[in-house]
Parts: sequence; structure tokens; C-alpha cells
Amino acid sequence: MMFKVKVRVRVSRNTVTTEEFETMVDQDTFRKCTMSNAKKEVEAAWKNTFFPGAKEIMIMGINKI
Repeated sequence: MMFKVKVRVRVSRNTVTTEEFETMVDQDTFRKCTMSNAKKEVEAAWKNTFFPGAKEIMIMGINKI
């Protein structure tokens, strides 16, 4: 089952900015976003999808909406 979330990320390009976006995720992805060890897997997948050209992203928070 998919549900809508609001995600806050720190994006590193030439400068570091904090950005928010909304997307749909499943329970497994939501769980990974809240676990420090599993965040890297989601961050790697989302970096090129949502932030092309970014050097690195870091998930700061995720909330169901």
C-alpha cells in the first residue's frame, strides 16, 4: 500500500540547501527512511531521481500526510 509523505532533505551541490518535496512511498521505504543504517539506500535512489546533479543528499525527516 502506498501513501503520501512530505520529505525534508539536505541537498549538497555547489552549496548546501534544505528542500522539501512530496512523494508516494510504501511502508518498507518509509521504514528505511526512519532507520539510520537503511537511509543511505533510499538516499542513493532518490538522489538521481529527485535531485539530478546533486553531489549528495541527506534525509532529514519524513512525515505521512
